[in-house]
Amino acid sequence: MQVMKEFQRFIFFIALILIPLSSWSSAQLGEWIFFKGEKWKLLGKPIEEDADLAQALNRSLPDDICCSMANSSGYTATWTIENGKLLLYRIDLETDAKADVRLEAKQMKQVFRSYYRKGKIHARWFNGTLRMAKGKVIEYIHDGYLRMFETECILTIQKGKVVCTQVYHNDKREGMRLIEAHEELSRLFPWSQFPNYKDKHIVFSVRDFKLTRDGKLLDVSVYNIYTKPDTLLTEDKQHSLILALKETLKSIYPWEVICYNGKYVMRPESETLSIVRKKE
Repeated sequence: MQVMKEFQRFIFFIALILIPLSSWSSAQLGEWIFFKGEKWKLLGKPIEEDADLAQALNRSLPDDICCSMANSSGYTATWTIENGKLLLYRIDLETDAKADVRLEAKQMKQVFRSYYRKGKIHARWFNGTLRMAKGKVIEYIHDGYLRMFETECILTIQKGKVVCTQVYHNDKREGMRLIEAHEELSRLFPWSQFPNYKDKHIVFSVRDFKLTRDGKLLDVSVYNIYTKPDTLLTEDKQHSLILALKETLKSIYPWEVICYNGKYVMRPESETLSIVRKKE
């Protein structure tokens, strides 16, 4: 039976390899955690932080466990914070034969025997941060746990104990979206200063945005400037063309800005844009 389970897992991961990257870079469902009497979405899997523990858990799971693109491990753990300690409460999963299956207590005790004390499993193996979320998604990103929620809580954990708690209330301010800025950038760019490029598509990449809360762009990195077909124009950050592109970007107001976990960010974090002068 164990051989069959390992073979099924092997087939699943082979399928991941064969599917194009854009297809399997999927949003993950996450787990659950109770904190101060409230239920939060846990954006991560603390058990996976210990490879040996994750393997031991994998060996204890049923042969017919259902894995999916949104939950490649096949299980969903529920956690709780009690007296400042991160405790594993239960593990749920789905099988081919039954939708709701819970790992039995004796299996839990066996897998986590090094962390089992007085009927509870204290996650002393975990060091790092836990990201918890609730409320609506303000920015959906179809990749792992990257989607952004209106309320998020970051717990800093050392040996299974909470040492720092930060709660953020996030929102999105309407404005120009980066992926929709091509036409406006083409209109605003000072073409008269660059007559050699008046009939060319200028392609460039942007990243490292510095924004204010109301969507004013203070600074941005512009790089990889080409003209079609693929002629590199300059790598000099102080080149007049790069400076002109930066000023053109900064002249647009407001940009869409996401107030996220104490920072003002733009999505996507980087983008390749193109501009072309419209024929008069």
